[in-house]
Amino acid sequence: MLQTAIAIYGGYFGAGIGILTLAVLSLYGMTNINGMNAVKTVIAGTLNAIAAAIFVFSGLIHWRECALMAVAGIAGGYLGAWGAQRVNPRVIRGCVIVIGCAMTIWFFRRLF
Repeated sequence: MLQTAIAIYGGYFGAGIGILTLAVLSLYGMTNINGMNAVKTVIAGTLNAIAAAIFVFSGLIHWRECALMAVAGIAGGYLGAWGAQRVNPRVIRGCVIVIGCAMTIWFFRRLF
């Protein structure tokens, strides 16, 4: 149920779904950060593909900007995975926690 809620949110907004997915996967008992990142990537790719199909068929896409974002997203995905495999998993886990906490504080602070 938690992952379904994240998928619905992620298909529309996209921001922070990686952190949320990693948090849910850890609640499910996963501990290997590289394995968690692999599952997260498949989940995020699937929900983004579904959301993209909806946007394509609704005619809401600005194709020039889309192409630039696609190239940057693919490059970032490959470079991020390459870098994550070369860093100590504890460092990655610590970064995920710090970024998740910082984002939470930032977004809640903006509400008030």
